[in-house]
Amino acid sequence: MKHEHRLSLGGSVSRAVQEWQYFATSPWSLDDVGKFWSSVTDYDDINEASYTYYRRFADTFELARELIGRDNLALDIQSRTGNGCLFWAERGFIRRADLVDFSEHMLAIASSKLSEAGVEFKAHLVKSFPLPFPDETFDLVLSYETIEHIWDRAAFVCELARVLKASGWIVLTCPNVLWEPAHSLAAILNLHHSEGPHRFLRRSTLLSLIGQSGLEVAREDSTIILPFASEFSKSVDRFLEQRLPPGLTRALALRRIFLLRKSDQ
Repeated sequence: MKHEHRLSLGGSVSRAVQEWQYFATSPWSLDDVGKFWSSVTDYDDINEASYTYYRRFADTFELARELIGRDNLALDIQSRTGNGCLFWAERGFIRRADLVDFSEHMLAIASSKLSEAGVEFKAHLVKSFPLPFPDETFDLVLSYETIEHIWDRAAFVCELARVLKASGWIVLTCPNVLWEPAHSLAAILNLHHSEGPHRFLRRSTLLSLIGQSGLEVAREDSTIILPFASEFSKSVDRFLEQRLPPGLTRALALRRIFLLRKSDQ
């Protein structure tokens, strides 16, 4: 049954308790993450109406496309319903993909979607690290809003580096830790699905993990000041992104975008 997301105070206490449990639980497993996302049955429906959701794909594509070659062997880690992989494949940047997710439900939706689109892929249900791939397998790794759902972040980033070819690229996005209370409040008020088990990361923490794994930042961007769907709000958001000083945008923006490569390249 589809769950309708609109402002609702009914049930807000139980949702607040659930959000607190997600925040207070540590550590959590990939299986815990998978079970949560399998419960989000309206993932595509709610995100279809979201201004911020598809911008993760469009903004990373604009940042990276002139550096990334076409026809890549790609890994989409925590692919959810496969929208990121499909976005890049439709533009000719993915020859074949390996989808990894922790949720059997999400993986089934992604598999159906990519099969329909004629994308060559393999799907992998993963419950622990290391990932089931040899070293230096992939030309392109897509990691969209995933690292905040991983308890052992260091192992996660090291795994992405391990399976990346020497000449490959990683596209990684994550939310700004400043916005974590807003995400929880949206779930409590029934405006959006919960994020389940997660911890948003500080930029300094993520940069440290990147450096320790043997990766480096080739390009970075920060996007979305106003995450609302009205045309007026979107226009103001674009204006602010273009006019605010870079440091202020980095501090305030909802999403962080990183294009990574191996540091010896």
